[in-house]
Amino acid sequence: MDYIDNAVALKEKLIIAGIDEIKTNGISGLSLRKVAASCGASCAAPYKHFKNKEDFIEQIISYVEDKWLLLGNQIIASVEDPVERIARLCTANVHFKIANPLYGLTVSKNRLIANELKKYCAAEGLSEDNTQIILFTIRVLTGGTATLIEKGSLENTPETFELLHKKIVSELK
Repeated sequence: MDYIDNAVALKEKLIIAGIDEIKTNGISGLSLRKVAASCGASCAAPYKHFKNKEDFIEQIISYVEDKWLLLGNQIIASVEDPVERIARLCTANVHFKIANPLYGLTVSKNRLIANELKKYCAAEGLSEDNTQIILFTIRVLTGGTATLIEKGSLENTPETFELLHKKIVSELK
């Protein structure tokens, strides 16, 4: 059992080290040898857990997306009001995107915010056209805010996130 626990722990250490390596050197500069060394593992260790570099990158992206799903589902379970739930999901998503630049490198399997928006629009009796307009608006607000913060055009402050929160609420009411 300890062997299995150690293998799982090493795999996660490799993934986390891979994330740090990509943040520092970009995907093109990713070295599995450096990742292994930063974990105190042999240079062959990554190949015991991953088929190749591409598989390693896919596993990293999946790991990051799973972390978002966990956080998003916690918000969904803990916030009763649908407007507030959507606003919190959106602000949390922007925080998450900034903290995890690898999030969204591929088309995300995650549809938490869109699903919550669609349920809200259906409950409000909104047409498909209005639902699509709201989905577009919320995506632009969250994606745009994340991009502007990442580029330094918006400050990463509580005030920025409060403005985003207020704007999302105003779009939904």
